[in-house]
Amino acid sequence: MSSFIQWLTSSQDFFTQRGWMGVLLFAGAIVVVQMFIAPMSPVALAAGFGFGFGRGWIAITVGTALGAAVNFLISRYAARGPVARRLEKNEKFRLIDAAIGREGWKIVFLLRFVPMPFGLANYAYGLTSIPFWSYLLASVVAIVPANTFLVYLGHTAHAGLAVASGTERPRHPGEYVLLTIGVVAAFIALRHITKVARTAVAQVQQ
Repeated sequence: MSSFIQWLTSSQDFFTQRGWMGVLLFAGAIVVVQMFIAPMSPVALAAGFGFGFGRGWIAITVGTALGAAVNFLISRYAARGPVARRLEKNEKFRLIDAAIGREGWKIVFLLRFVPMPFGLANYAYGLTSIPFWSYLLASVVAIVPANTFLVYLGHTAHAGLAVASGTERPRHPGEYVLLTIGVVAAFIALRHITKVARTAVAQVQQ
């Protein structure tokens, strides 16, 4: 998969010469990247470098949205059934799972700011009872700031050339801002998850 990402980030002409079809092909490649839980940042930078800000933003937004849907559905229909059957007699698990299903969009929204593998998170959410459309909408909206920033950064020649050549690039100050936001969001999300879980467990103990 690492070689695939290198090819994806260095084959700008292959996509850009195909106009809007190239944008859609690039978005499809992003779906594949997410399925294998590969890093998304280099791909977002490459989108900005290859297509420019506008088309690059559309490519990464469509790709991440489709990837989020595909990973979630694979996890839900391939793995959630066995997990649910294994734990169906565990009353606490069922209540906690139901509570996350009711309030899960808040958790999804917050955790999307956390620097964790996007594809892995998509699979994990498929194992919960959160409704698909609530999950997808929260995911798409929450990922917009990071996608926008990375595409813009890739649109600047220095960052884009570093990605295309496979060389190391200096961190932009904005990336540290996103990291700080992610840490704060993770703290808030964990507090919310704890609160939901305690409420569900209290219902069992009454």
